[in-house]
Amino acid sequence: MNIEKLCPVVLSSSFGLSMGSIWQHLGVELSKLAMSNEERAEVFLEVLRRLMLDGNLKLASNGKCLSGDVNEQIDVLKHAWPICPEEDDLDGFGFWFLTGAPAGVVWLTSDGQEIWT
Repeated sequence: MNIEKLCPVVLSSSFGLSMGSIWQHLGVELSKLAMSNEERAEVFLEVLRRLMLDGNLKLASNGKCLSGDVNEQIDVLKHAWPICPEEDDLDGFGFWFLTGAPAGVVWLTSDGQEIWT
């Protein structure tokens, strides 16, 4: 799996959509690979990190962007990640992204406009 090639695909398919939608779109891209939940989460967080570093999105909560550098912000998600993904419905409707995730995504357009999800 090449994350360099995966990021533009996820960006194209998920732009403007919620974090849960990014997770689902990424799942489609990874469906042919045998991956554990932990590996899939690592890929997801790395894709988010790269999209943030490239200026495509920010993480936000309660109407404010998270503080800290990109790695610190990704760590906030990593530390909150469900221990039992099936119980938190990561693979079904992505309920965790609506109820348990400490942040959501704010997409950035090429002209600097923010799209809050």
